[in-house]
Amino acid sequence: MVLNNTDLDPYTAERGYYECHACGNRTTSETHVGSCPECGGTVRNIAVARE
Repeated sequence: MVLNNTDLDPYTAERGYYECHACGNRTTSETHVGSCPECGGTVRNIAVARE
């Protein structure tokens, strides 16, 4: 049986995963998120580079 990487890890670079520094809210988006939609705080992209 041959496994494809998408079978093991469904992550794609099409979506960013963001977490707010202030409130911890997490969100996904196809475009860059400039601030937290919940509190307006600073967000960081928590997507992990895949090999």
